[in-house]
Amino acid sequence: MTKTILALVIVVSVVSQVPSPRRGETRQPQQSQTGSAKRPTASNQRGTEESPLFIKEIPTQKTQQEVTEEAKDRAEKAANDRKLVEFTKWLVIATLILSGVGLFQLFVFGWQARYLRETVEAAGEQSVAMERAIGEANRSASAMEEVAAHIEASIKTAAQQSESMKESVIEAGRLASAMEVVAKEIAVSSKAAMASVAAINQQMRAYLCVVIGSAVYQDKANNLKFQALPSIVNAGLTPAHKVSFSANAAILPIPLPADFAFPLPAPTSGTSVIGPRQNITVSPIVEDFCDDSEIEGIKHAAQGKALYAWGIFTYEDIFGNPQYTKFCQIYTWLQDGKTTWGYYADRHNDAS
Repeated sequence: MTKTILALVIVVSVVSQVPSPRRGETRQPQQSQTGSAKRPTASNQRGTEESPLFIKEIPTQKTQQEVTEEAKDRAEKAANDRKLVEFTKWLVIATLILSGVGLFQLFVFGWQARYLRETVEAAGEQSVAMERAIGEANRSASAMEEVAAHIEASIKTAAQQSESMKESVIEAGRLASAMEVVAKEIAVSSKAAMASVAAINQQMRAYLCVVIGSAVYQDKANNLKFQALPSIVNAGLTPAHKVSFSANAAILPIPLPADFAFPLPAPTSGTSVIGPRQNITVSPIVEDFCDDSEIEGIKHAAQGKALYAWGIFTYEDIFGNPQYTKFCQIYTWLQDGKTTWGYYADRHNDAS
C-alpha cells in the first residue's frame, strides 16, 4: 500500500513539472511527450528515492471563543474538584464522629451489663447463704427434737433407778449446754438471713428523687404567674408503685423563716407507676400575681425574695414497703432573663 501511494505522488510531481507549450511554439507529437515524461530531468528530482516528498500539517488556530470556553471548563473542573475534596473531608469528619458515638454507646452498654451481672451474682450469693441458714435451722430443730426425746427417756429411767437418774442429770446438763450453743447458732443464722433480705431490698427497691427543672416567670399580659417545674426521677432498679404527691410554690424571703411549716394542699395528687430510670414533671404555681416592679428582683433574688417550690412524694417499692421523698427548691434566672438556675434549700429535703 505504501509503495502504491509513493508511485502516485511521483507521477503527480512529474506531471506538474512538464511545461505547457507557449504561444507560437508547435506541440511535439504525443509520443515524444510520453518519452520525455519517462525520463526525469536531472534538475528536478522531487518525489524520487533520492529526494522524497514531505507533507507538513499546520494546526488550525483556535478562535477567542474556543479559548474562553476551554478556560471556563478548566475553572469549573477545578471548582468541582475543590468541592469534592471539601465534601470528602466533612464526610470523613462525620464518619469519625459517628464512630466515636458508637464506641461511647458500646462502653455505656458494657458498663450497665457489668453492673447488672454483679447485682445478680450478689443476689445469688445471698440466696445461697439464706439456704444454708435455713438448712442449719432445720438441723438444729431436728437435734432439739432428738434432745427432747432423750431427756424424756432419761426422766423415765431416773424414776426407776436413782443411780441412773444422776447420770441422766449430768447428760441433761450437757444436752442443755448443746441446746444453748444451737440456739445461739440459730440466732446468728436468723440475723444473717434478715441482713441478706434487707440488703436485697435496698439494692432492688425504687428510689424517687426530685431534680431541679425549669420555671416560668410572671407575665400578666399572657396571664402567666411564677411557676416551678421540678422533675421526679426513679433512680432505682424496680418500679415505684402507687406514686402520689402534693406540691406548692410561693414567693418567699431568703432565707426562709425558722418557723416556716411548708404548707401543702390537703389532698394528694395522682396515683401512678414510675418505672426505673423514668421521670415525670410536676408544676406547682404561685397563688397570686406579684407587683410588676418586683419581677426582676425575684428572678435574680436581688431583693431578698425568690421563687420556692416544695412538696412530698409517697410511693411503695416492689416489696410493698411505703417510702417517701421530701423536697424544697429555690428557682432564679441568669442575667439573660431566660435561663433557669436553681438550688436546694437547707431544709425539707429528705427521703426514706
